[in-house]
Amino acid sequence: MLFVPFVAMIVLAACFNGSSAPAFIKSSDCTNLDHGALPITDVALSADARVVTVQAEVANSSSERAQGLMCRESIPAGTGMLFTYASDRTSGFWMYNTYVPIDILYIGSSGDVVDMISMSPCPRGSANDDEWKLKCATEASEYVPTGTWRYTLELPSGWLAENGITDSIARSMSISWSGIQIDG
Repeated sequence: MLFVPFVAMIVLAACFNGSSAPAFIKSSDCTNLDHGALPITDVALSADARVVTVQAEVANSSSERAQGLMCRESIPAGTGMLFTYASDRTSGFWMYNTYVPIDILYIGSSGDVVDMISMSPCPRGSANDDEWKLKCATEASEYVPTGTWRYTLELPSGWLAENGITDSIARSMSISWSGIQIDG
């Protein structure tokens, strides 16, 4: 009799994975977004003998990548979002409709860190939609990585530094995860 509840607890714990549902900003700019949770995977950041693990939501479809961390109230420490692509990229990201500062690791196809960039929110202020997008696109010119990348890992701003991961350490890191199917 005790076996069934025990198995149910294990299944629920595996599905929950220790993360709560993300909280979203209440704004008219955020009403047309999907507020569901994405699949979560453990991402290992390794340098020398040190390994730091992050629980990351996985944005692996074009619509998930387009939304990213838009309209989030916060990004809890030790969590982030992993963006996966089927081919290499050279462009950067922008902070349109993103309300929390982030650190982004641009990751090459072999798991090496290509670049680490801190990104600031791009608030709307009194701008209309077109002005806001132009402002955020202009600011995004500061967020272009130095090399070709295939994946990115977005983390709460300052989390890398709090864990002793400087730019030079990040560039020597290897990033790995498992179980991700890329939807294209």
